[in-house]
Amino acid sequence: MKTLSKLSIVFAVIGLLVLGSSYIYSNYIEPLMLTGFVVLFIGLMLSFSAMFKREQGKMKLLAVAAFFLFGFIISWNGPFQILRLLTWIKN
Repeated sequence: MKTLSKLSIVFAVIGLLVLGSSYIYSNYIEPLMLTGFVVLFIGLMLSFSAMFKREQGKMKLLAVAAFFLFGFIISWNGPFQILRLLTWIKN
């Protein structure tokens, strides 16, 4: 594994931890959820750049899978959380 693959895994894990902590600390749900999605998105972009550079290994797909899987789970389980986050960003 090269640098971009490792960074994408690190950002995916950090993003998942921050998203998970947004449900534990309900007072800070908007900033934590936004930070988690941003960090997951950075991991997704690093993973795509690792794919375009044709780095070896399949662990770089972890960030892509985590981004789409957690996006699906959050929108399926609590669709109003996404709307709440978007209105918080707008204001």
